[in-house]
Amino acid sequence: MHICKRCARMPKEQREGIECRDEIFNYMRQSHISDKNVSRLRELAASPQEKVAELAGIVLEVAAITPYKKRRIRELAGRNRDLLHKLDATGLILAHGS
Repeated sequence: MHICKRCARMPKEQREGIECRDEIFNYMRQSHISDKNVSRLRELAASPQEKVAELAGIVLEVAAITPYKKRRIRELAGRNRDLLHKLDATGLILAHGS
């Protein structure tokens, strides 16, 4: 992966945190959150970075309820409204639409 000069100057932990958050948001964009993705999300949920662990935990919950993207939001609205609010609060719901 190419890293620009500005990002190369960042501390490694900060840069890795940004990359992990991007990875988590990309899982929400996928049409299917696979078992391989779920195992990676479990690793990210154990991250020492609090925000990364929180986002990964939320996406793990989504994958357990609706691993396929089609009608994901509608099913969450009917089954688990609290999780839908978490998606909204963290911005993950915006990643779903793209």
